[in-house]
This record gives sequence, structure tokens and C-alpha cells, in this order.
Amino acid sequence: MTRGKQLLAELGERVVVCEGAMGSMLTAKGVKYRNTGEVNLTHPEVVAEIHRGYQEAGAEVFQTNTFAANLGMLRRAGLAERAAQIQVAAIEILREAVGPEAYVAAGAGPTGGLLEPLGDMSYEEAVAIYRQQFEVMLAGPVDFVLLETFESLEEVAAAIEGVRATGVDIPLAVTMSFSMANGRTSMGTDGATAGRELASQGVDIIGANCGHIDGLLTAIRQMSATVDLPLMAQANAGQPELVNGQAVYQGTPRQSGQLAAEFISAGVRLIGGCCGSTPAHIREIARVARAEA
Repeated sequence: MTRGKQLLAELGERVVVCEGAMGSMLTAKGVKYRNTGEVNLTHPEVVAEIHRGYQEAGAEVFQTNTFAANLGMLRRAGLAERAAQIQVAAIEILREAVGPEAYVAAGAGPTGGLLEPLGDMSYEEAVAIYRQQFEVMLAGPVDFVLLETFESLEEVAAAIEGVRATGVDIPLAVTMSFSMANGRTSMGTDGATAGRELASQGVDIIGANCGHIDGLLTAIRQMSATVDLPLMAQANAGQPELVNGQAVYQGTPRQSGQLAAEFISAGVRLIGGCCGSTPAHIREIARVARAEA
């Protein structure tokens, strides 16, 4: 059994804890960057420290610092020529930080563009962007793929096709961002629709991250009622507030723990944190997850 399949088996038996935010932690540590992936080259010791902090707090599943390290996002930052270097470094840093027994996801987020006809990016271009990223990353010691924070099912489909174009057989998790309080993405997709569509594409784990906290919980409940797949949730540490032009997350670890209990009650088996979360938030989430076991 591969380690990815082993994780799927464990999700059938217990709740497993993921790590939390990377970008907001880098900002809190005063790291400057054009793209969060760039930090894998400029401050690898800080990225490793953040991963280790989450592991010490109780996380068992980790994701590479490559959320924004696809060619679409890297081009905007003037870093496209360093894409493979950034992607490989992310895996090396993470594996060295958390060890060979931890579960590691090769992570990716949206391209930052809009697919036609709403935008000027073709479906084929989006597929090629993700194929590049995963041809590099799936050659490394990763256990599954995590596509997160998507609001467009069309872009998710392109990302999935890009992963599968590599020819690597590996479990696939997809979490969408439901930015509306009523449980819909900015494109109008609700949890039930997302669940059915992702299940039809053979995704192994589905869920929600980032977005509006009430929206995430609504979407997770809809998914749970619609499909029989392991569910994943990674919520922000509260709703962001604008302070001096920056998004600040005021949610406490206790509040994240209370929310985790609601997610677990709704059927979530893989639980972690997103923007604004810290090791303190993950420690409380892990405590709740153990109590719910």
C-alpha cells in the first residue's frame, strides 16, 4: 500500500490533523517576498521552522509551500524561470523538516487568471501550467496532491487534468473556497454541486478551505449529504479585518477548536487551518480532534 493509500485508509478510522497557514506566518515573521514560493529559495530556514512548529503542535499532514508556485502566479512575480527550482526546494525543505513518516501533499492553488470566456486564459493553457508543476513535484517524495482554494470548477478540472497528464497514480484532494456566507463560491457553485462534480472526476478527498467561515460549514454539510468521500476542512482564523491596509485575523485558538468540533460533527476527517492560523490554533484543533476520536 502506498503512503497516500494509507492516509485514505486512516481517514476511514479517525480524524487526521493538517498544518495551518504559511503565507500569514511568513508575514508575521517579517519575511518579504514577491510570491510565497520565492521564500523556499530566499529563506528556507523560516519555511522549515514553520512546518516544524505545526508538527510540534500536533499536525500529521503537511503541504509544500507551493500554493502560489505555479507558472501563472510565478510569471506575475517575475519568477517563471525559477519555477522548477522553487517547486523542488519546497519538497526538500518540508521532508527534511517533518521527516519521512509524516504525510506530505504536493500543493497548488489557482493560476490567478480567469479561464475563457470570463478571462483570457484558455483551458489548455491552464492544464499546461499544472502539468509543469506536477511533472516536477510528483518526481519527489510526496504522498498525495492537494489542490486548494479554487472557486471555479472549470479551473479545478484543468488542474486535475494537469495532474493526471503526468501519468503518476496518486491520491488527489481538492478543496474549494466558498467565499459567500450562503455556502457558494464567487462563481456561484454550492457544496452539493462541487461535491458531485469532484466525485465524478474521481477525486479521493473533497472539502473546503479559506473563504467565509459560515460558507465553509454550509458547503461541508452539503457535501456530506451528497457524496460518500472523506471530507477536508481548513478554515481561516476568523473573518479578516482590514487594519492599516492589511488583512488581520483575530480568531483565537479556542474559536478554531470550537469550529473544528463543528466540522468534525459534519463529517470532516482531515482538519487543519488556513489564513491567520498558527501552531497555537493547530494545537487546539488537534486537541479537539483527539477528543472527538
